[in-house]
Amino acid sequence: MKTFFATYAEYMVDWWPRLLEAAVVTAELSAIGFVIALVLGAVLVWMLRSGVTLLRYGANGFIQLLRAVPLLALLLAIYFALPAAGVTLSGYWAGAIGLGVHGAAYVAEVLRGGLKSVHGGQREAGLAAGLTPRQVFLYVTLPQALRVMLPPLLNSYVALLKDSSLCALIATNELMLTAKAMSSEYFLPLHIFILVGLLYFAIAFPLSLLSRWLERRLAHGRRTVGAA
Repeated sequence: MKTFFATYAEYMVDWWPRLLEAAVVTAELSAIGFVIALVLGAVLVWMLRSGVTLLRYGANGFIQLLRAVPLLALLLAIYFALPAAGVTLSGYWAGAIGLGVHGAAYVAEVLRGGLKSVHGGQREAGLAAGLTPRQVFLYVTLPQALRVMLPPLLNSYVALLKDSSLCALIATNELMLTAKAMSSEYFLPLHIFILVGLLYFAIAFPLSLLSRWLERRLAHGRRTVGAA
């Protein structure tokens, strides 16, 4: 056991800067992917809630397709198939876009569920008070829906963060690819991948705790409002 930890003392000076740099890439990649998922998910929800039948069917079909296709297959398609159409993306941007597009299907369900949780009478009351439909959405529907949306959205981000490890297969210099390269260089895969696991944990666990805290806090707020 002493020898096992002595290895870290010997190599940590060399390992830590490389792993920390890769962790920053992982955090950036997942953050950009989640922003894309939020924007695309919001567009999909707008299409689902529109009065145009073609838009509703198109959005629903797109969501079902994305949920059925494995993320790895989507990443490989973006990275290897798009160049044939004249669009060449780096592994970083192919990974970010792939994570965002795939995550949009799940984010859209979260957003749709949050909006549906607000009783229709709230909208009618807002319109009766003289608010425009846009004002009703911004000042009545959305604030209440956010109470329901925020915890599962954070959970979706944590899931997307962990899925970003698949970007190693399209030459993205994130944590997993860096760890594989270091394992081949130092022949100490167990030590290196334990560190990688701890880095993923250090990024994801606080977000999971925040999600649970928000869920309890917002649920308490809803009960208080209901009791009043």
